[in-house]
Amino acid sequence: MKLNQLPHIAEEMLGGLTADQALFEKILSRGAPKRKSTILFPQRILAFVSVLVLLFGIGALSLQVFGGKNQSKQQFKTQAAGILPQVAVLRAGNLPQGSINLGKPGAIPNYKGVWARSQGGNFPLIRTANGGFYRLLNNPTSIDEDMLGAYLGHVEVFNQEPALDSSSMLLSNVATIGTQVFQIAQMEGSALAAEVEGKLRVFQRVSFSGNALLGSESLPDTLKGPIAGLQLSGVGTVTDAQQVSMLMSILLNDSSYKSSSTSISDQALLIQYSNGIILQMSVKGNSLIACGTWSNPEFIEAFKATVK
Repeated sequence: MKLNQLPHIAEEMLGGLTADQALFEKILSRGAPKRKSTILFPQRILAFVSVLVLLFGIGALSLQVFGGKNQSKQQFKTQAAGILPQVAVLRAGNLPQGSINLGKPGAIPNYKGVWARSQGGNFPLIRTANGGFYRLLNNPTSIDEDMLGAYLGHVEVFNQEPALDSSSMLLSNVATIGTQVFQIAQMEGSALAAEVEGKLRVFQRVSFSGNALLGSESLPDTLKGPIAGLQLSGVGTVTDAQQVSMLMSILLNDSSYKSSSTSISDQALLIQYSNGIILQMSVKGNSLIACGTWSNPEFIEAFKATVK
């Protein structure tokens, strides 16, 4: 079929068709239902939309009434989970039994000591096979077994005068023969644990009878472990992580070794570890004393400036 043939084809197909009155009325009668449907269609649409709006409103109300409580609980749980790790270390309930807490920064703390007192001229101690001495702590009064690290051996010599024994055997003047001795996890070299009168107790690395560092050791070898807080009696308490890190860096890196001797002091630096254990250094002027005597005026001044 070609376009120039369209008039001829139209004439053949529609020839004789006339738009008279009868055809007009017939067209109107057939179109009537369409007009009725056209009038009713918007009403049906409106009704359908109204039902949808009603259902949507009921659903939203249900979510608010029944889902709102669950949403509030979820928000509370999320908040609680976020703050627990920040306070777990310093919460008294999470510390080992009989621990002391450094307390909140701001107040000027009185002297606190954690070393057990001397008895008969010697403090209660353990000497390891390599010659390191560890002093019993009053606090904590016991620790859990899950805090223990490597096994070091068992007490082979019990002697009330440790300085008189020149052997290389594991010795104590407080833990009985056969008592097992362990390192404390993450504090290897700075603290150990052994059972005393039925409880696991903590011992801190210290000087004794002119014995302090061994071989190539330095101060950081005697204060290992993650630290959570510091307290200098008569000065203040620091628990801010960045401040603690800064002060410990000065203490461990800038201290100068003076001697293996010790001396009595009425001031103490308490070092709280993340497991709740607190170790001590006596402070006398610009000297800090535990496993040897160390000079560090920069640390003392930095501590004072931090708590101002």
